[in-house]
Amino acid sequence: MHKFFTSSFDASIYLQQPEQNAGRDEILEVGKLYYGSSKDIARTLIKFDTGSIKSEITSIGTGSWQTYLVLRSANSEEIPLEYSIFANAVSQSWTMGTGTKFDNITSNGVSWKYRNGEATWQDNVTAGTAVFVAGTTGSANAEGGTWFITGSATQSFSNEPDDVRMNVTNIMHQWTSGSLKNNGFIVRHSIDVENDTLDYGVVKFFSKETNTIYEPKLELVWDDSSFVTGSLTPVTGSAEDGYKVVLINLKNEYPQNQKVKIRVKGRDMYPLKLFGTTFEYDQVKYLPSTTYYELEDYKTGEIIFPFGDFTKVSCDSTSNYFVMDLSTLPLNRTYKLTIKIIESGISTVIDDKFIFEII
Repeated sequence: MHKFFTSSFDASIYLQQPEQNAGRDEILEVGKLYYGSSKDIARTLIKFDTGSIKSEITSIGTGSWQTYLVLRSANSEEIPLEYSIFANAVSQSWTMGTGTKFDNITSNGVSWKYRNGEATWQDNVTAGTAVFVAGTTGSANAEGGTWFITGSATQSFSNEPDDVRMNVTNIMHQWTSGSLKNNGFIVRHSIDVENDTLDYGVVKFFSKETNTIYEPKLELVWDDSSFVTGSLTPVTGSAEDGYKVVLINLKNEYPQNQKVKIRVKGRDMYPLKLFGTTFEYDQVKYLPSTTYYELEDYKTGEIIFPFGDFTKVSCDSTSNYFVMDLSTLPLNRTYKLTIKIIESGISTVIDDKFIFEII
């Protein structure tokens, strides 16, 4: 199962605009650029309401779950072929503010120097060297945010798209358990990268202020599958040429805030002719336990729920099935479902344009 939660607050902070707030900007930035001998560093802060996430985790029970920070790339500039981005839990509170990088110049929120337009990130600085609270770190002068060392998350890129889907489960465990206070994430390059003499360009992401569907999200995933076949019999042959897969009850449209249960029917492609009163094409057989579904935005091709351990197809005594939570997906979009079956190490993808819209 996959469920998304959108960010509550976000902002970028800049070394070369140390008192300027950019909380209302449509773009978030992570980078390091040189303008001649002058270096600029950009970091991003993002906060989610973990109360609703914790409630969902409680309802999951004892099963394992994971969380991912999802950021969609805008128009990144001059980024290298290989680099890494880090995320840590921010160790102090901050306010988003109402400024933008270029148009609405204010200092009424978080910036490189200030947490809230007034209080600095670290007051205990001696001769330009910061003294950090135990378990935290940051820049040498304690500007640009301070963060907890434990639970650091990272994602590396190598000649690939710069969208972020970073596993931040360790940080989320600390927030939901209460061992760390939730002050959000700080997303950044490593201190070593920020201190070297190389140019890393700027990775740009859509912020919560964007007018697109790509605002920052926290993705919660868990395995909700169950496989009890009852009196059903298995399909025979292979998915490629032995049996047919049909989504029995898929509708053309679903209202928002729905959790839907899609029934999946397996039937022999060419059933044997037998004497009897039942129509053999209507007989339901169960698919292999290694059957998965994938959800895609039909227009953009973006994969929303990928094939994997968290999109397993279940089974009960009626048929195979899977459950999707549509409540956090964008409205008025067309979505496509695809089925993948793995048999004897061979994968068969069934793409019969199973499409629907959320209205």
